[in-house]
Amino acid sequence: ARLGESLWEFLPRSVIGGFRSALPLERDRLARKGHGWWSVHNHILQAWSMTLVLFGGLVAAFGWRALPWLLLQAVIGIGLLETVNYVEHYGLLRAKRPNGHWERCSPRDSWNSDRLVTNIFLFHLQRHSDHHANPGRRYQTLRSSQVAPQLPAGYASMILFAALPPLWRAVMDHRVLAHYGGDVTLANIQPRKRRRILAAYGATV
Repeated sequence: ARLGESLWEFLPRSVIGGFRSALPLERDRLARKGHGWWSVHNHILQAWSMTLVLFGGLVAAFGWRALPWLLLQAVIGIGLLETVNYVEHYGLLRAKRPNGHWERCSPRDSWNSDRLVTNIFLFHLQRHSDHHANPGRRYQTLRSSQVAPQLPAGYASMILFAALPPLWRAVMDHRVLAHYGGDVTLANIQPRKRRRILAAYGATV
């Protein structure tokens, strides 16, 4: 999620963009393993198949009247997932190395929210920075990081803030700026708002 980008701008960009990027990534992964697209090893087709089986079974058990509710819960689930994605990464950008490649993910590249109760309920999901730095670590064992930027509240509150863009920006924009030591040019800025944001913080285009 980019600095200056509202949740409502982010949601379609992330959902559509994620799907578009998933297709070539999965195709390349399968090719490296010597499998074709129409393979039982295709993770995308596995997920779609499980969804069809689940939805088909529930419709068979409860009739077609269950289908709108299944679709509604799917939309809510996708919306919540992408909203958390927005909250976890707003305005943050990995630095580039001199050779133009991105630096390795570190705890500084995602927002943490180290709240006891919500971390217990969400299996330490809010210790997201450690997940980025150590993607193989189990969620139950994720650790807090002193260098990770901190959200001012737990995910439940931050999701509500994100739904109201003016409130979200009032809460988060200055925290993004502080994370980069006042240098807004280091942040991930919404392209169409870049000139305005740079001017607002006294940076040059």
